[in-house]
Amino acid sequence: MDSTYRNILKWGDKREEKIAPRMIQLIREKFGYNDDTLKHRHLPGLEQVKLEKKPALEPRQLDFIRSVVGDDDILTDDCSRARFSCGKFYGELLDLRLGRVASPPDAVVSPGSHDEVEHIIRFCSSEHIPVIPVGGQSSVTGALQAPEGGIALDLAKHLNRVLSISTVNKTVTVEAGISGPSLEAELNRRGYTCGHFPQSFEYSTAGGWIAARGAGQASTGYGKIEDMVVALRVVTPAGVIETKDYPRTAQGWDLFRLFMGSEGTLGVITEATLRIHNHNPLDTASAAFIFRSFEQAVETMRKVMQSEYGKPHLFRISDPEETDIAFKTGGSDNSFSDKLLRRLGFLPGERCLMFVTVEGEKDYNLFVLKKIRHTARKGRGMYIGTGPVKKWLDQRYSSAYIRDPLMDLGIMTDTLETAVTWESLMKVWSSARAYVKKRPKTVFMVHISHVYENGANLYFTFLSPMEKGNEQDDFATFHSGLVDTILKNGGSLSHHHGVGRVLAPWMEGHLGESSMRALKAIKRHFDPGNIMNPGGTLGLTQEKNEIIR
Repeated sequence: MDSTYRNILKWGDKREEKIAPRMIQLIREKFGYNDDTLKHRHLPGLEQVKLEKKPALEPRQLDFIRSVVGDDDILTDDCSRARFSCGKFYGELLDLRLGRVASPPDAVVSPGSHDEVEHIIRFCSSEHIPVIPVGGQSSVTGALQAPEGGIALDLAKHLNRVLSISTVNKTVTVEAGISGPSLEAELNRRGYTCGHFPQSFEYSTAGGWIAARGAGQASTGYGKIEDMVVALRVVTPAGVIETKDYPRTAQGWDLFRLFMGSEGTLGVITEATLRIHNHNPLDTASAAFIFRSFEQAVETMRKVMQSEYGKPHLFRISDPEETDIAFKTGGSDNSFSDKLLRRLGFLPGERCLMFVTVEGEKDYNLFVLKKIRHTARKGRGMYIGTGPVKKWLDQRYSSAYIRDPLMDLGIMTDTLETAVTWESLMKVWSSARAYVKKRPKTVFMVHISHVYENGANLYFTFLSPMEKGNEQDDFATFHSGLVDTILKNGGSLSHHHGVGRVLAPWMEGHLGESSMRALKAIKRHFDPGNIMNPGGTLGLTQEKNEIIR
């Protein structure tokens, strides 16, 4: 078994992704890398995992948990504790490359049923043992760290089944640890789809989607995860919450919505009932367009969403820099078609790509796509076929894996995202670009991929050479300044990644003191002993075993 830090930090199936030659050429051009630089592997993380912090649980506590889950489902070795100490936040990956695991749990526990989760939570509540629910570990917000120790509750190992599918109600009930591919395969077999396809789809879970209020790449049509959830079953220190699968009710608050976005701070989601949709992939209609400017593309997108003739499912715009990089890395730069586009006024540094798919019944799809093509044409966009969309869909998950080999080259690469109204979108975009471009040798790609009648998201990806020897502080300062810039100019703190511990310092300033008091009151009811993901998650608490008052 590979027990190195690198085995933990590698994303996905841990395959060693190679950087494509065209991307290597881009790195040479943008960052001034040469053959020697490209051969060197920076902070590879090849050391064997060894934790300084020893497990703090008492033997009798471990014995009780072992009596609940069995010997094979409680682990206290260094490798297991390190593996479950983090997600995929850039700062966490840097720590692993530097041989650091600052906040490991004392044990990793894999319950086999809802009832076992109940037993564990009751015991941990009585013993004041922190509990951090863990799914696919794709979090990019520091939400899986265990600064107060305790147990990492591994929900993916056993709680990963489809429990039932109702073809009459068009719903599916699943255990929280089921992965995206497992859920989708079973639904597809029955002629349905969940419609939720985040970039982490291959290695994330339904419970994680709900806990972080995630969004999939077809969210413009299907909605975010909170639009898909019908009912939840949750174990909290105050008891079990089990809501019913009514389509709508008017009996006070929808209690299950309190747990969407709670990031493990209120309890453990064990089961969820989700809406499902007909699966007709051969009927999907798609189109790609190119616009002369980001402004034209955004205005066309707004008009499509506000037209009321129907919504696309995938709806995506790449800003000029992301579009230029797509041309370069995709092999289209200086091709015959590129030269033709330039003659028609679609110029590098200005032009923008738009991708569209419409899913569902064939006649509807063709109708909506015809309307979108008409709107795009009026917005001075040009239809360029379906090939670019299909090419993008082919790499929509695997493109995330390039971060590991880029970090091997000493390149800082991370993302941030925000929600904006149409009125503030251009201001947030231009202000963020101005901030990032103050840093020398920086690539800054922006796209819109989740769209609404009153606004959209902006998704930022930045690449820049690390400051060698000062990697963590360099990143933290740069990242903090970008968050400040987004908030100052009208963006939200997060659209779908969640908050975790990374963005927690901005929570009260962003939401307001009254809102934070309300969140803390809810926390106090469901988790009076503050055992659920304590240590600053969502900005709720900072102190060990603090009882919120």
